[in-house]
Amino acid sequence: MNASRRLLCILGLFAFLPVTAFACDGKEVFSLLDLERPGLEQVKSLCERKQWKNASAALLDYYRSRQGIVIPGQEVREASARDSLRAEDALQHTFHVLKDPVWNYGRKIDWTYWPVKDIEMRVQLHRQGWWASLGRMYCTTGEEKYAREYVYEFRDWVRKNPYLPFDIDQYGTVSSGAIPIDAPNECFAWRPLEVGIRLLRWCTHFSLLEDAESFTPAFLLEFLCAYHQNATVLMQSFSPAGNHLIHQSQGILRAGICFPEFKDAETWVKAGVENLNLEILRQSYPDGCHFELDPGYHIGFVESYDEAIQLALSNHRPELFPSECLDRLVRMTNYYLDYCYPDGTHPCFSDARRYDDLATSELLEDVNGYCDARVEPSSQSSGHPDTGFYTFRNGRAAESIIMPVKATKRGMWHAQPDFGTFELWAYGKKLMPDAGAYTYSGDEEIERQRAYFKATARHNALTLDDRDYDDPQPRVLEWQPEGREQSLCVEHEAYEGLTRRRRIRFVDEAYIVVEDEVSGPATGRLTLRNGLGGGILTETAPGEYIYRDGDAGLCISIMGPEGSRLSIDRDWYSEAMHEKCLRPVIRLDLDRTPESGVQRFVTVLRPFSTDNQ
Repeated sequence: MNASRRLLCILGLFAFLPVTAFACDGKEVFSLLDLERPGLEQVKSLCERKQWKNASAALLDYYRSRQGIVIPGQEVREASARDSLRAEDALQHTFHVLKDPVWNYGRKIDWTYWPVKDIEMRVQLHRQGWWASLGRMYCTTGEEKYAREYVYEFRDWVRKNPYLPFDIDQYGTVSSGAIPIDAPNECFAWRPLEVGIRLLRWCTHFSLLEDAESFTPAFLLEFLCAYHQNATVLMQSFSPAGNHLIHQSQGILRAGICFPEFKDAETWVKAGVENLNLEILRQSYPDGCHFELDPGYHIGFVESYDEAIQLALSNHRPELFPSECLDRLVRMTNYYLDYCYPDGTHPCFSDARRYDDLATSELLEDVNGYCDARVEPSSQSSGHPDTGFYTFRNGRAAESIIMPVKATKRGMWHAQPDFGTFELWAYGKKLMPDAGAYTYSGDEEIERQRAYFKATARHNALTLDDRDYDDPQPRVLEWQPEGREQSLCVEHEAYEGLTRRRRIRFVDEAYIVVEDEVSGPATGRLTLRNGLGGGILTETAPGEYIYRDGDAGLCISIMGPEGSRLSIDRDWYSEAMHEKCLRPVIRLDLDRTPESGVQRFVTVLRPFSTDNQ
């Protein structure tokens, strides 16, 4: 048997190591690589002579001089002020897991530290988003301390977070994100979503730091071993469906394209592409709406798919994405642009965060660059009766009047019981934001906060005894997006025994009339709420109000049946994770008795600017 075949037989034994055996030492890594690949001739020769240390050094030289592989994020090497803050804090083991809060994880890092029992805060820790900041600070300053800290934290995470198999369904780690707070650490560290995101991010960290002195040949082998292990685990644990599967598929695709030296690389590429091309058709309706019925998850899907296409194109793999899927991406992009605002943000319907957005100009440039169909933002009112998002607008400029309306069915886990809710933008301000979503899942207190913001009573809606709506089966009675009086009329069985109809009219593209009508035998307390932003609300006469936010404002008139009681509440709304603001809410209450019959409420909204008042 020649030396080359002996080497393959010996190293082949390591290929069958179970994924539970995370650590692989030295020469074992070479069994994972295709040493016949052009450029690895010296590495192969050294391995055949069992000169493992020299082979490791040659492999590092290969990666440092490698050409033709484009890794997303490798071109952004200049550190921002945010990178500087995150990196300096990371040197002290204070990690920016999310925007806020930040916590110190101790001199000897405690990867299980979890002072606020919010699932998102725990799982985000294992995505290591701040490591890119260490990389960019190293590139910008040349100071080795940032690379040294990265290597230390990487090794520490690998050592303290070994992979242990666990039942994905048992621990709720599919798209709902609901992991029991007392679940073992591996359920947080090795949830398939986090594995997929690590595969995405670790590529970038590698490209930023591979030239550092601290990035030694020995560390290269540790990195490659850990990276391959993450990919192997993910290949065995893809979520069956949902938005998590998109990030997982994007991650495994990037692993295969950015590290083609692995023997498994093309298997990873095939798995990622097949999932992505199947899921864009499964996770979106024919009109282009994402099936979560949530603007944030909608644009998140579009962004992920676009990034996957850009990765393929920049690495000369255009054949991976068929025209059918690209056409659906165009529809999804146009759908999003229909209801987004001039500043590039979107409504905070369901679990959407206000500023978790893609720059729409970049999106248009990307998609129009590789699709035959065109992305064309409309300056007119637009609607999607098949899925239930509508937008009244008189333009796309900052001074335009824009009212997105959500009149969809309930949707999936990230949706809310908010049928008919709306936001209002005018003259550069979000005058009537939706309630948003303050948090995800976690302990009893976190779940209480989630339920509070999710409740129907937090929305621009009409409730009975402040109960959440039953699962709506919406009916579109009228949709007229053109002319002097544009209108939408939808109804649903809000509660057992109570039909609610909402009609919205956009008159002369200048003001809006919202008419609510209820009928049926149900009784109780009806409450109509109109929530404003963080500005100042003044009552000028019974049922008449002026709301001001800087140079923009809103005249509000509210009328209800005899016996209606108007008041001003203060309540919370949220536009970012764990951030909330108080706002004024105009509240109208009315008792409903068996004799009430049909009851109607009218709200008139007249936006103005101090420049044209």
